Amino acid sequence: MLQEGKMSETTIATSWRGVPHRAIILKDKQTVQTKAVLMKIQHKNPENDEAALKIGRYNKNKAGLLGGFSASLESSTPKSELTLDDEEFRALLNFIEETYTPLTIGVGHYIKASSNLDVGLAKRLQEVFENKDARSIAEWLCANELLPSDCADIMEFNKRRRAIHEFAEKLEGNEVEYEWQKWFEQNSWVLGNEFVDILDERKIDTENIADYLMKTFDGFVDLIEIKRPEGMLHFWSECDDHSNLVPHQDLIKAVTQVQNYIQELEEEMNSLKMQEKLDGVPIIKPRATLIFGRSHMWGERERRAFRLLNANYINLAILTYDHVLERATRSLSEVSYD
Repeated sequence: MLQEGKMSETTIATSWRGVPHRAIILKDKQTVQTKAVLMKIQHKNPENDEAALKIGRYNKNKAGLLGGFSASLESSTPKSELTLDDEEFRALLNFIEETYTPLTIGVGHYIKASSNLDVGLAKRLQEVFENKDARSIAEWLCANELLPSDCADIMEFNKRRRAIHEFAEKLEGNEVEYEWQKWFEQNSWVLGNEFVDILDERKIDTENIADYLMKTFDGFVDLIEIKRPEGMLHFWSECDDHSNLVPHQDLIKAVTQVQNYIQELEEEMNSLKMQEKLDGVPIIKPRATLIFGRSHMWGERERRAFRLLNANYINLAILTYDHVLERATRSLSEVSYD
């Protein structure tokens, strides 16, 4: 961890129960001490591991006859404590990231902008919309032949174009799976028009957590599972079977995992608890999409084998990251503004 040009060493400890964690004192006052502990909650499947944040406030011991308080804590049990699970913790991080700067500089209203925003255009728009005269705003819109619906369309088009560019840049790096999950959550349109919404609930049962449970256009639940395109995962096995390409064990494991998710979803079909979590969206013969690996270096042989591979599954579709990129690029090229 680097801070102010100096190197500082940090240590991740392990509790007697085997929980990796790191503790830090947030504030140390005369009578109380506030501590935070960031923990890794481990599951049977390492891909389902989560983070949790615990914040506790502890009383200090009184110093006896001398008065005042000592540096030691009165008890290992805090007088007050709050634990945030993985979802709450990430939501808090996003909230602080979005809100801290506008709040501290005293901004009442603000819009998040990407780093490649055209500053000149932003300043011109700001000048127009800071003008209280509605007529001048209307005249500016008419002069530029921009109706509100046109503005929304153009903004969405540019947003998607930037998202595709970001996707392509990510493919050149070695992003962790969480970064890909965040990108897909922000750009679910690349998954196709058959999906209309990402459901808040991800847990299928106590052991299985899908990347996304999706509400389809016909009102049912499907699921999306993504695996990072890098990270030493292979699509095709190095050994052929009678001169035919066969899936690598990495891909077979991912497919098996998704099929287990489908099975667990079907078993929860009549669960009132699951229906409540999914806001009443029904589960009937769920389908899954697995996004796995790269295909930019494939030839005709790999493409043919890929076609045959997908034909073997009824309720599962496999896509590579390059397929997703191509689909997104084509969908954007079909949009035009006259």
